[in-house]
Amino acid sequence: MRRRWLGMVILAPLALAGCKASTTATAVPSPSGSPWVITSQGSATPSAAPSGYTATPSTFPTGFLPVASATPTPRPTGSPTCPPDTAHAIAGATVVPGSGSAAVTFYNYGGNSLVEYRITAISQDLVPGEQRDVGWTVMTPGAGCGYLTATVTGLDARTRYVFSVDAVTTQLGKDGTLAKTVARSGVVTTL
Repeated sequence: MRRRWLGMVILAPLALAGCKASTTATAVPSPSGSPWVITSQGSATPSAAPSGYTATPSTFPTGFLPVASATPTPRPTGSPTCPPDTAHAIAGATVVPGSGSAAVTFYNYGGNSLVEYRITAISQDLVPGEQRDVGWTVMTPGAGCGYLTATVTGLDARTRYVFSVDAVTTQLGKDGTLAKTVARSGVVTTL
């Protein structure tokens, strides 16, 4: 017991030293002349270099990172009225609930690589046992961009759902397709 107490007495000042608030920070330059910027604690601006220290930039080793190409990879573009076919953040979907169904409205970005949209409803009500899968409602968009509305059927009455819209696209220069969520609703209760 005495040995444990003695160990705590010796280690306590060491452990608590890291909790002490310091008003000054010191930095020691790297002997290799590293290009890192030395900053003072709590300050985003560089501090003055210690006296007698001269920074000499070192070159970054090559061969570890991909080198950007001077010519960009060609990407399909949208129509003159649509934005280019690029990655988009998950947008909101507007839902008008019905009895056993819901109308889901979302923005179609269009694009040459777009194959279809898949819309599903995910129940937010916990039930014992196996959960019911509503499945996917598939919609093939026409040319151009703009708002689309799809009707999801087979929903349970008075049930809370979140609706998710996935865009299925072809991958430039690759086989197969890629599905990615492009719109999602908040929680909506069916009638």
